[in-house]
Amino acid sequence: MKMIRNTVALFTIVLGLFLVACNPNRVPKGFPKKDEFARILADVHHAEATLNQLRISERSMDTTVNQYYHHVLDKHKLTQQKFDTVVGWYLSHPALYQEVYDKVIAILAEEEAQREREIKILDEEKEKIRKEKLARNIWKGDKSYFINTSDTIDRRIPFVIGVDTIEATGYTFSAFYQFLKESKVKESLLQVIAWYADSTMDTVSYTLPITHINTKAELAIGFDTDKKILKLEGFLLKHDTLEQIRARINNIEFEYTSMP
Repeated sequence: MKMIRNTVALFTIVLGLFLVACNPNRVPKGFPKKDEFARILADVHHAEATLNQLRISERSMDTTVNQYYHHVLDKHKLTQQKFDTVVGWYLSHPALYQEVYDKVIAILAEEEAQREREIKILDEEKEKIRKEKLARNIWKGDKSYFINTSDTIDRRIPFVIGVDTIEATGYTFSAFYQFLKESKVKESLLQVIAWYADSTMDTVSYTLPITHINTKAELAIGFDTDKKILKLEGFLLKHDTLEQIRARINNIEFEYTSMP
């Protein structure tokens, strides 16, 4: 019986050696298999693509490259030496390496398709938000103004907007203001007046900072009442018209918030 067991064991060893000899492309023990190695190479490709997109000075190039590659190797629990050994072995088996390379191409193609799908979804969502924002905008005047002392128009930039057909919980006005050199105005207001269906009114003002820096001004009206607003009027730049003024107003938006 012992002789039989020894014979079987010897036969098993010989068979194993025979199978290895007949399958030279068999991945050595401890080496990543084809699918895993394809994933590693795909991650290396992403690291290289990221490095190509970054503007890296020569001084920091070596450090940055090492950080990216070490991150990939650490993720897959590989040392640089082990990775080099694995790559060398696969390169010495061209047929097997071609299979891995084909898998890498497939992985990258699928990931690129997924990114394009995600970008498309984001773009569609942005476009949806843009259209909704545009639909809520009640400002029909110019989006920007340049105000100078030589202007013959009312430099306070008055406006009147009828909103009696809009079902809204309130309105928000915003714009960017910049006072230029030679401007001598001491105080300036953004002012909005709401006229309600019951013949009452509400006035909201925002004191504009007299600064050369382009600064956003914003105010809201109608949010703290249930009364129906019929008309909005006011001034973009209420000031003492006897004072010298030079200013820019940009990105004017006047939006309503829809009732739920």
